[in-house]
Amino acid sequence: MLIYAGSLYCCKTPISGDLRRPLPECEFLPRLQSLQMPGCRKSLLRRMAVRPKVSKDDTDDMFDDLLNKYGKVVFKRNDQKSSSTEADDDAESLSFAMATAKVASDVKAADIRLLFVKPLVYWTRFFVIATAFSRPQIDAIGSRIRDLAESQYGRSASGDVKPNSWTLLDFGDVVVHIFLPHQRTFYNLEEFYANATPIELPFENEQPFRS
Repeated sequence: MLIYAGSLYCCKTPISGDLRRPLPECEFLPRLQSLQMPGCRKSLLRRMAVRPKVSKDDTDDMFDDLLNKYGKVVFKRNDQKSSSTEADDDAESLSFAMATAKVASDVKAADIRLLFVKPLVYWTRFFVIATAFSRPQIDAIGSRIRDLAESQYGRSASGDVKPNSWTLLDFGDVVVHIFLPHQRTFYNLEEFYANATPIELPFENEQPFRS
């Protein structure tokens, strides 16, 4: 599949000769509408698989030749968001993540951590990590978080329903991990995502009232 400015060639047979000459088995699409063309992709991968080893310089030269002949390659994502929209989405996700962490705290979970992992992974924004000390407690934390998500945020989680030693509630932008102590130490997500940004939880600093 070759993508040039303003045009897309989807070729069902290997390309040879002058690329500007119309080929009977190629389809010309004037606009970049769909990039999901498995037949083209497979054909391209087959050609790459049988191609002899080529150095990076040779590859750069080939692309330079294509650019000189056919113009600048164009690809534009349709799902890009403005920086202000991204910031609003992050703030909404953070609010929800903090609410789930507060629920875990209310059900006596320990060592609760909130990590901003968006710069490290493509599939979520925040991790909430908490330790419970029994499977009934895991079940209680998970149930309370699901209830909160559905009643106040209109969200539902995918992931574990039965309490396991590592129970995961996936809300898309926020993923909640509830561990028994041994499993939390063994998997050590904080170390694995050591470059994530820790977020301070306000309720951690709350002191009980004493008369």
